[in-house]
Amino acid sequence: ETGNIGLLAILYFTTSVLSCIVSNQATVILLWPVVQQIDIDGLEIGHFALALMMGASTAFATPIGYQTNLMVYGPGRYSFSDFIKIGGTMTLVLTALAGPLVYILT
Repeated sequence: ETGNIGLLAILYFTTSVLSCIVSNQATVILLWPVVQQIDIDGLEIGHFALALMMGASTAFATPIGYQTNLMVYGPGRYSFSDFIKIGGTMTLVLTALAGPLVYILT
């Protein structure tokens, strides 16, 4: 069970980080065929789908990850490192919560 939760957290983190570089739709399109091939006792496709959806929706660590991040980047006089510091911290905290949450909810 602990290994399954860890795998879901890693999937969430990987999806979130990739979503900070490319769009969230592209991230899910890239990772979906991979997770469909995973066959582990105790985990179903719904677990992976939820982890992908949650991770793809949390592109906090860069200003280019999501449109609203980019909208506030200039007017708010934020630097790229501001996004990495605050968004990266948020991503790590949510990663710790996402694994158990996805496992419980599905």
